[in-house]
Amino acid sequence: MAKIWRLLDPGPLQAWRQMALDAVVIRARSENRVPDTIRFMEFSPHTALVGYHQAIDLEIRRDVCEELGIEYNRRMTGGGAIYMDSRQLGWEICIGRDNPALATDPGQIYRQLSAVVIETLSQFGIQANFRPVNDVEVGGRKISGTGGTEWGEALIYQGTLLVDFDVETMLKVLRLPIQKLSDKEVSSFRQRTVTLHELLGEAPPMEQVKAAMVSALETVLQVKAEPENLTAEELKEWEEIQENYRQPDWIDRRKPPRSGHEMVSASFKAPGGMIKASLVVDPAAKRIRRAFLTGDFFVYPERAVMDLEAVLKEAPADLGRLYQLVQNHYAEGNRYFGVQVDDWINVFEQALNHSFSTSQ
Repeated sequence: MAKIWRLLDPGPLQAWRQMALDAVVIRARSENRVPDTIRFMEFSPHTALVGYHQAIDLEIRRDVCEELGIEYNRRMTGGGAIYMDSRQLGWEICIGRDNPALATDPGQIYRQLSAVVIETLSQFGIQANFRPVNDVEVGGRKISGTGGTEWGEALIYQGTLLVDFDVETMLKVLRLPIQKLSDKEVSSFRQRTVTLHELLGEAPPMEQVKAAMVSALETVLQVKAEPENLTAEELKEWEEIQENYRQPDWIDRRKPPRSGHEMVSASFKAPGGMIKASLVVDPAAKRIRRAFLTGDFFVYPERAVMDLEAVLKEAPADLGRLYQLVQNHYAEGNRYFGVQVDDWINVFEQALNHSFSTSQ
C-alpha cells in the first residue's frame, strides 16, 4: 500500500505568512506530528524574496517594490533573490530525513527530488533535465529553480515553476548587474529562462499545473497525496509566529557591516553559485575585524555561514592562515554545495589585495 502524503494548498498569501508557514510545517514534520507533505505557495501581493544568506539591500530595490506595491521578504532556504508573481507556482516538499527513499548525500537529494519537476513537465509533453547545482532546464534554459534546508529530522525542498514570467518587473525589482533596462537586456534574460507559456503556446491553468505536480510526486516517490488542512496545533503556532516574519529582525537579519575601519568587497562565481565577501579590515594590524559573507549558494546547516563569519572575526589577514581556518570549518561537517575552500580563499585574496594595495 502506497504511503500517504499530505497535500496543502492554502491559496495566495502575503509573503510573511508564507514564510511563517514554512517554519510551522517543517517543525511539525521534524517532530513527527504530521506526515510528509507537499505544499503549494502562491503570493499576493507579488513578492521579491532573498535567500537566507543574502542582504535585502544588496539584492532588492526597496523603493521600487514600495512604489509598485510589491512585498519583500527572506526565505529560510539558501539561493538567490527571486521575484514571485501570480504567473509562477511555488511548491515545496517537506519530508522526514529518515525516509528510506532519500539519498544520504544532500547534494544528491536535489537531483533525486528534481525528478518530481521533470515528471510534471513530461505530462505536458516537455522533456526537461536536472542542471547542477539546483535547476531544472529545458533545452538549456531554466524553467525551475530549487533549493532546500534541513531542520532537525526533516528536510524542506522547494522551488518555483515558471508557468509565465514578467521579466520587465523582475529586472526593475532585483538588483542585477544592469545599468539600463534595454530591449537587448530583456531579451538576454528571456533567453536564459523559458516558461510553460512559451513552450506550449499558452499558459495552462494553475490548477492543471498543480494536479500534474501532485501526479508526478505520486509517480516518482510511489506515494499517495491526499488534500488536508493544517492541524489545530499548526494553526495555533502559525498564528503565534506570523508577525515575526514581517519584522526587521527577520527581513533584515543579514546586513552589510558598517565600521570605522576600511571595508573591502569581492565576489567570485564558484560552480555552486556566486559567493561575496565584505571584509572590515584593519590594514595597520593586518587583521580582519569582521566578515560578511553572502551569495546564492546552498549550505547545510544554514547557520554554517554565520559560523564561518565568527571564525573569521579578528583573524589574521594572511591567506595561509585563512585557508587553515576555512579548512577546519569544512572539516567540522559544514557542507557547501559546489563551493570549495579554494573558492573562499580566492574571494578573500581579491578583497585583501584591494585593501593592502590601496593602503600603501
